[in-house]
Amino acid sequence: MNIPAQKQIDQIIKTLDEFGKENLVEILRRISQGVQLISGGGHCRIYLEDLTVGSLSCAAAESDDLQGISEPNFPINDSFFPIPQVYQQKQEMAVASLSRHSRTAVTTDEPFAQSFYLLPILHLGRAIGVISLDRSGAEQLPSELVLRQLRKLLSGAAPSLNRARKYHQQLLLARRVDEAKKREAALFMVKSAAQLIDRVALASVLIPVPSGIDGERTLEILASYSKEREARRLYEEEKLINLAPGESLISRFIDRAGVIVDDSLLAPLYIEDLAVETLQKRYLTENLGLKSLYIVPRYDRHNRRVICLVNYYTKDRYHFSSFERDLLDAHAEMAQRVVQEIGDEHLEIQILSEIGDLLQQSGDGLRPFLHRVLSKATQLIGADTGSLALVRESQGERWLLVEDDQGNLIGAKNKEWLKKYIPPILIGGNELPPDQRSLTGLAAATRRPQILDDCHEGSNEEKFYRPVTEAIRSEIAVPVVYEDDVLAVVCLDSLRPHYFTDEHQRILQIIARMIGHHLSILQKIDQLTSEIDRLRQDVGYKDPKITSYRLGNIIGNSSKAQEIITTIQRISPPLCERITQWHKQGVPDQGEFLGLPSILITGETGAGKEFLFNNFYTELNRIFRQLLPGRSSLPLKKTNIAAYSGDLTYSELFGHKRGAFTGAHNDRRGILEEAHGGVVFLDEIGDADPKTQVQLLRFLDNGEFIRLGENITRHSQVLLVAGTNRDLRQLIADGTFREDLYHRLSELIIEVPSLNQRREDIPDLAIHLLGRLFQAYHKQDEKNAQPALSQKAKNLLRRHHYTGNIRELRSILLRGMLLRRGDVIDVEEITNALQPQAFSRADRSDQNKVLNDQLAEEILQRVIQQEETFWSALYEPYARQEITRDLVLKVVEKARTEGATNMPKLARLLEACDPSSTDENEKKRFFRFKNFFYKTVKLRW
Repeated sequence: MNIPAQKQIDQIIKTLDEFGKENLVEILRRISQGVQLISGGGHCRIYLEDLTVGSLSCAAAESDDLQGISEPNFPINDSFFPIPQVYQQKQEMAVASLSRHSRTAVTTDEPFAQSFYLLPILHLGRAIGVISLDRSGAEQLPSELVLRQLRKLLSGAAPSLNRARKYHQQLLLARRVDEAKKREAALFMVKSAAQLIDRVALASVLIPVPSGIDGERTLEILASYSKEREARRLYEEEKLINLAPGESLISRFIDRAGVIVDDSLLAPLYIEDLAVETLQKRYLTENLGLKSLYIVPRYDRHNRRVICLVNYYTKDRYHFSSFERDLLDAHAEMAQRVVQEIGDEHLEIQILSEIGDLLQQSGDGLRPFLHRVLSKATQLIGADTGSLALVRESQGERWLLVEDDQGNLIGAKNKEWLKKYIPPILIGGNELPPDQRSLTGLAAATRRPQILDDCHEGSNEEKFYRPVTEAIRSEIAVPVVYEDDVLAVVCLDSLRPHYFTDEHQRILQIIARMIGHHLSILQKIDQLTSEIDRLRQDVGYKDPKITSYRLGNIIGNSSKAQEIITTIQRISPPLCERITQWHKQGVPDQGEFLGLPSILITGETGAGKEFLFNNFYTELNRIFRQLLPGRSSLPLKKTNIAAYSGDLTYSELFGHKRGAFTGAHNDRRGILEEAHGGVVFLDEIGDADPKTQVQLLRFLDNGEFIRLGENITRHSQVLLVAGTNRDLRQLIADGTFREDLYHRLSELIIEVPSLNQRREDIPDLAIHLLGRLFQAYHKQDEKNAQPALSQKAKNLLRRHHYTGNIRELRSILLRGMLLRRGDVIDVEEITNALQPQAFSRADRSDQNKVLNDQLAEEILQRVIQQEETFWSALYEPYARQEITRDLVLKVVEKARTEGATNMPKLARLLEACDPSSTDENEKKRFFRFKNFFYKTVKLRW
């Protein structure tokens, strides 16, 4: 066995430990994959102890192509066959040739299996199952090395497997108990019918059950009663009613899918003479003397699907009176309640218990929580697969995301091999084009559960369904709503059509209601954690060659930089003391508001205002966690006012009520409310519109605000930090910025100096930025090749006059790094990178085009020569804002001259993927590739 395989086995065992007890199918699949990896493929079977039926049941049977194979089960106490023998004796068994052990051939239905090896699965010294390795040739037994690896895998898998096995069997047992209770209650109901009306000779309740053929149902006798015991026995001899056309009386009215197709059965139906009807149970009329039948249907009004039929037989052609019909109709309604509700209390209590336990496990974070919720829902419903999508906003539209365009999970998937990739789903109803419609999107838009009985019926224009795989036949989607806000949608799928029922919908609604509040809290924590993680990436990097870091990674050689550091160090402790009081005391009563001074960070474009804020927040958070140990990080929200306009600006800060403006589909909290008890950074505050300025002033005065479209006054406490590169006093003079707001914002001012004002810092800043750039661009085999700046290059950078500040310095270093000839960036490379600045402003645009052209050619050649791929050369740098859209488009322009005249050709040339591949991963990569150019870069062919 090779080393990579060993690592994969260790990874499988680690993955198994992460599965919950509801993930039996996934656990079995991982074990099967591990067995095949170790043994080199072939056919394997996994038998598990099932005490509910007293057998060793074949829980998984897979061959090289991972297709399920039907296998027999064995009584636990049967010592005749090898599999029970291995289980009982807890000893491995090898059968080298079936020709010498003919009686053991019944252990497999596969005629090609000529030899097999059996291993017991042990947990705490007790056997819980057996695994069989089947081989097509005689004497093909595993080596001792393979067996050692298999024993290690089974030993590591046993705890998870045993936990899931017991849970699965307990759930099946609970369902059998519920079914028994349901039958008992139904029997009580039909017995009462004969007592209610003397002329009723026999009463029965029929329910639809799967027939074993895709999408088809048959009717089963749930319960029946007659005063004559022999009549009941004869009636129930054949439990199932055939719904094939012409096979039974009921088949005239109900099709094989269990749907009423004859309108006459939409109301109670009287069959006067059974003798002239096509009957499956003809002997009833002949032997029991039953003459007429009164059928009361109970069905789903939405799709006509039968819930149950209640039959009342009489021994003569008797017409029930109006009073008797009303009585029987009410009786049938009670029978429906038996079918839908009685007997399900055990399952409902189990759901409440399971989800209640899950809600106590809040320490693992959002993703594990979502996975466990989905796994439990899938198990309880009996679905084949499922997903849990979270609502996200992008470019003014709401989307449901299970995974992002890089394949990273945002929500959760169950049995992911059935749903390998789920694209972003637009939320909406009939207003969406047919190819954008989906059941989950409709559930989120309407805030109501949705069921699709058959995904293959009807065209996409007629239904709401987004196909993911042809194997899925029916689907149910239930929204998770909290405080009138749709947070997520739980979507479950079945490989059988017409699978999901109103009962399934009720169970999912219980789960959705239970998890709403918890999901809301976890999402807030996850958002804060993500924001802080991004901030740490900015603040956390330090170059070991630099000794002038003063606070975080602020470089402070110059006096102006040191002044800023001193200011932050002085104001941070008292600010944190006040914030700590908020967290200890809670929200004060109205009139007792005592906020914090607002902080205004000013400076030229590119001077590093947000970078300064990030370090400032890091210091605040450090002190906060010292003052309140055990608490999570200080809440943080950041936004750029210039990115919004009109109502959207107001909504971003203060929130809005559903319907407040076009596109406001849900109530929404603003960032000032979400960051309660924490810090908010508003960049480009000078671009705030007048309405926002008025409300912001009110908020700074007393902590109060009103959501857009609402008249409820709300309250929040935050430390507000604003940034601007504009002259606010000039804006006041021009009448576009309120003077009273300026005075409220500028209680504390931190002025970030331009790069020209802190030339002492430029050499160390250059080294720091170059290290960050190299860290973003370098390949694994270049760890020791980080370029250095020569002293002459540092001196040149220090003398240069900057108009774009740190952004400009960063761009110069990026050009120098990409175009360097060796491991040292010398004065020549920096001189070339500085060339655009040597021209007048009128000429600068043309010179930038020349430089973009050079960089684009360099990037394209590196890709063509297979030194990089599209992902490392364009996708990731663009995501990190290290290259511009213009540069990306320039690369595409040059790629066209190399023959990349369409998207598939471009993908091949740029080493992104193989567009013609049928592999799901390659299809996913091509989708991401197209999404990057069409949606992100806005490429137009």
